[in-house]
Amino acid sequence: MFNLSEERLRGEVVEPWRRGGLMELGDHEWDPGESELRVLEGPELAPSQLALGRGWGNAERSAVDVTAQVIRQAAAEALLVAVLAETADGRDTAVRLLGEAGIRTADWAELRTRIDADEIPQVVALLVVERANLDGAWLFEAGLAVGVLGGRAVVAQLGDAPPPPELRDLALVRLHAEEPASVQELAERLRHAGAPT
Repeated sequence: MFNLSEERLRGEVVEPWRRGGLMELGDHEWDPGESELRVLEGPELAPSQLALGRGWGNAERSAVDVTAQVIRQAAAEALLVAVLAETADGRDTAVRLLGEAGIRTADWAELRTRIDADEIPQVVALLVVERANLDGAWLFEAGLAVGVLGGRAVVAQLGDAPPPPELRDLALVRLHAEEPASVQELAERLRHAGAPT
Protein backbone atom coordinates (compact mmCIF):
# COMPACT_ATOMS: atom_id res chain seq x y z
CA MET A 1 0.00 0.00 0.00
CA PHE A 2 1.22 3.47 -0.78
CA ASN A 3 0.57 6.99 0.50
CA LEU A 4 -0.91 5.94 3.84
CA SER A 5 -1.57 8.44 6.56
CA GLU A 6 0.10 7.70 9.90
CA GLU A 7 -3.30 6.82 11.35
CA ARG A 8 -4.08 4.27 8.61
CA LEU A 9 -0.57 2.85 8.78
CA ARG A 10 -0.90 2.25 12.52
CA GLY A 11 -4.48 0.98 12.47
CA GLU A 12 -4.48 -1.14 9.32
CA VAL A 13 -0.89 -2.37 9.15
CA VAL A 14 1.36 -1.93 12.19
CA GLU A 15 -1.01 -2.92 15.00
CA PRO A 16 -2.38 -6.05 13.29
CA TRP A 17 1.17 -7.00 12.30
CA ARG A 18 2.52 -6.48 15.79
CA ARG A 19 -0.22 -8.67 17.28
CA GLY A 20 0.86 -11.46 14.91
CA GLY A 21 -2.49 -12.47 13.47
CA LEU A 22 -3.45 -12.74 9.82
CA MET A 23 -4.09 -9.35 8.32
CA GLU A 24 -5.87 -8.37 5.15
CA LEU A 25 -4.20 -5.74 3.04
CA GLY A 26 -5.54 -4.92 -0.38
CA ASP A 27 -6.93 -8.19 -1.68
CA HIS A 28 -4.30 -10.39 0.02
CA GLU A 29 -4.02 -12.00 3.43
CA TRP A 30 -0.62 -11.70 5.06
CA ASP A 31 0.78 -13.88 7.83
CA PRO A 32 3.46 -12.02 9.85
CA GLY A 33 5.19 -15.34 10.46
CA GLU A 34 5.66 -15.88 6.74
CA SER A 35 6.05 -12.32 5.48
CA GLU A 36 8.27 -9.30 5.95
CA LEU A 37 7.00 -5.84 6.79
CA ARG A 38 8.78 -2.80 5.41
CA VAL A 39 7.64 0.73 6.16
CA LEU A 40 9.08 3.51 4.04
CA GLU A 41 8.69 7.18 4.90
CA GLY A 42 8.98 9.71 2.13
CA PRO A 43 7.12 12.09 -0.15
CA GLU A 44 3.69 11.14 -1.44
CA LEU A 45 3.91 9.38 -4.79
CA ALA A 46 1.88 10.67 -7.72
CA PRO A 47 -0.41 8.25 -9.59
CA SER A 48 2.04 8.24 -12.51
CA GLN A 49 4.80 7.06 -10.14
CA LEU A 50 2.62 4.14 -9.02
CA ALA A 51 1.53 3.01 -12.51
CA LEU A 52 2.73 -0.19 -14.17
CA GLY A 53 4.14 -1.68 -10.99
CA ARG A 54 6.75 1.06 -10.52
CA GLY A 55 5.49 2.20 -7.11
CA TRP A 56 7.82 0.15 -4.93
CA GLY A 57 10.96 1.10 -6.88
CA ASN A 58 10.00 4.78 -6.80
CA ALA A 59 9.25 4.59 -3.10
CA GLU A 60 12.64 2.97 -2.34
CA ARG A 61 14.46 5.72 -4.26
CA SER A 62 12.72 8.61 -2.50
CA ALA A 63 12.09 7.28 1.02
CA VAL A 64 13.80 6.01 4.16
CA ASP A 65 13.14 2.61 5.74
CA VAL A 66 11.60 3.31 9.19
CA THR A 67 10.20 -0.16 9.92
CA ALA A 68 12.13 -0.82 13.14
CA GLN A 69 11.38 2.65 14.50
CA VAL A 70 7.65 2.37 13.75
CA ILE A 71 7.34 -1.10 15.33
CA ARG A 72 9.35 -0.04 18.40
CA GLN A 73 7.24 3.10 18.89
CA ALA A 74 3.98 1.16 18.51
CA ALA A 75 5.12 -1.40 21.09
CA ALA A 76 6.17 1.33 23.53
CA GLU A 77 2.84 3.12 23.18
CA ALA A 78 0.90 -0.13 23.65
CA LEU A 79 2.75 -0.97 26.88
CA LEU A 80 0.70 -0.52 30.03
CA VAL A 81 2.24 -1.07 33.45
CA ALA A 82 -0.10 -2.20 36.23
CA VAL A 83 1.43 -0.96 39.49
CA LEU A 84 0.99 -3.06 42.62
CA ALA A 85 2.72 -1.30 45.48
CA GLU A 86 2.93 -2.01 49.20
CA THR A 87 2.08 1.55 50.11
CA ALA A 88 0.36 4.56 48.56
CA ASP A 89 3.66 6.47 48.73
CA GLY A 90 5.45 3.67 46.88
CA ARG A 91 2.73 3.62 44.21
CA ASP A 92 2.82 7.40 43.80
CA THR A 93 6.62 7.39 43.47
CA ALA A 94 6.59 4.61 40.86
CA VAL A 95 3.76 6.20 38.86
CA ARG A 96 5.51 9.59 38.87
CA LEU A 97 8.88 8.17 37.80
CA LEU A 98 7.40 5.98 35.07
CA GLY A 99 5.32 8.89 33.80
CA GLU A 100 8.51 10.94 33.49
CA ALA A 101 10.00 8.03 31.50
CA GLY A 102 7.00 8.07 29.12
CA ILE A 103 5.41 4.83 30.36
CA ARG A 104 1.64 4.60 30.90
CA THR A 105 0.52 3.18 34.22
CA ALA A 106 -2.66 1.97 35.84
CA ASP A 107 -3.51 0.58 39.24
CA TRP A 108 -3.23 -3.21 39.52
CA ALA A 109 -6.69 -3.48 41.11
CA GLU A 110 -8.28 -1.80 38.06
CA LEU A 111 -6.69 -4.22 35.60
CA ARG A 112 -6.40 -7.56 37.37
CA THR A 113 -9.73 -9.04 36.19
CA ARG A 114 -9.12 -7.95 32.61
CA ILE A 115 -5.61 -9.43 32.75
CA ASP A 116 -7.09 -12.74 33.94
CA ALA A 117 -9.34 -12.70 30.89
CA ASP A 118 -6.36 -11.83 28.65
CA GLU A 119 -8.10 -8.70 27.37
CA ILE A 120 -4.91 -6.64 27.73
CA PRO A 121 -2.15 -8.57 26.00
CA GLN A 122 0.62 -6.06 26.54
CA VAL A 123 0.31 -5.34 30.22
CA VAL A 124 3.26 -5.68 32.56
CA ALA A 125 2.90 -5.78 36.34
CA LEU A 126 5.29 -3.71 38.43
CA LEU A 127 5.52 -5.05 41.98
CA VAL A 128 6.84 -2.21 44.14
CA VAL A 129 8.29 -3.26 47.49
CA GLU A 130 9.81 -1.15 50.23
CA ARG A 131 10.35 -3.52 53.15
CA ALA A 132 11.63 -7.04 53.74
CA ASN A 133 8.45 -8.08 55.58
CA LEU A 134 5.41 -8.04 53.34
CA ASP A 135 1.68 -8.09 54.11
CA GLY A 136 -0.11 -11.37 53.29
CA ALA A 137 -2.79 -9.71 51.13
CA TRP A 138 -0.14 -7.90 49.08
CA LEU A 139 1.82 -11.15 48.67
CA PHE A 140 -1.33 -12.88 47.41
CA GLU A 141 -1.81 -10.18 44.74
CA ALA A 142 1.88 -10.31 43.82
CA GLY A 143 1.65 -14.10 43.48
CA LEU A 144 -1.38 -13.70 41.24
CA ALA A 145 0.52 -11.23 39.05
CA VAL A 146 3.53 -13.54 38.76
CA GLY A 147 1.30 -16.57 38.15
CA VAL A 148 -0.71 -14.91 35.39
CA LEU A 149 2.01 -12.83 33.77
CA GLY A 150 5.18 -14.82 34.41
CA GLY A 151 8.10 -12.85 33.00
CA ARG A 152 5.86 -9.84 32.52
CA ALA A 153 5.92 -9.26 36.30
CA VAL A 154 8.83 -7.05 37.32
CA VAL A 155 9.87 -6.32 40.91
CA ALA A 156 11.20 -2.90 41.88
CA GLN A 157 12.49 -2.21 45.36
CA LEU A 158 12.46 1.33 46.66
CA GLY A 159 15.40 2.05 48.92
CA ASP A 160 18.13 -0.22 50.25
CA ALA A 161 16.24 -2.71 52.43
CA PRO A 162 17.05 -6.37 51.79
CA PRO A 163 14.71 -8.05 49.31
CA PRO A 164 11.72 -9.86 50.78
CA PRO A 165 12.45 -13.60 51.06
CA GLU A 166 9.29 -14.42 49.08
CA LEU A 167 10.59 -12.49 46.06
CA ARG A 168 14.29 -13.40 46.18
CA ASP A 169 14.01 -15.73 43.18
CA LEU A 170 12.70 -12.95 40.96
CA ALA A 171 14.97 -10.44 39.24
CA LEU A 172 14.76 -7.21 41.17
CA VAL A 173 15.51 -3.64 40.13
CA ARG A 174 16.63 -1.22 42.83
CA LEU A 175 14.76 2.02 42.30
CA HIS A 176 16.12 5.27 43.72
CA ALA A 177 14.00 8.29 42.83
CA GLU A 178 17.04 10.57 42.88
CA GLU A 179 19.09 8.34 40.53
CA PRO A 180 17.99 8.66 36.89
CA ALA A 181 20.03 5.57 35.93
CA SER A 182 17.90 3.35 38.18
CA VAL A 183 14.71 4.79 36.67
CA GLN A 184 16.08 4.19 33.17
CA GLU A 185 17.02 0.61 34.08
CA LEU A 186 13.51 -0.04 35.35
CA ALA A 187 11.92 1.53 32.25
CA GLU A 188 14.06 -0.67 29.99
CA ARG A 189 13.23 -3.78 32.00
CA LEU A 190 9.51 -3.00 31.72
CA ARG A 191 9.73 -2.35 27.98
CA HIS A 192 11.64 -5.58 27.49
CA ALA A 193 9.11 -7.53 29.58
CA GLY A 194 6.25 -6.09 27.53
CA ALA A 195 7.82 -6.71 24.13
CA PRO A 196 5.92 -9.23 22.01
CA THR A 197 7.64 -12.61 21.84
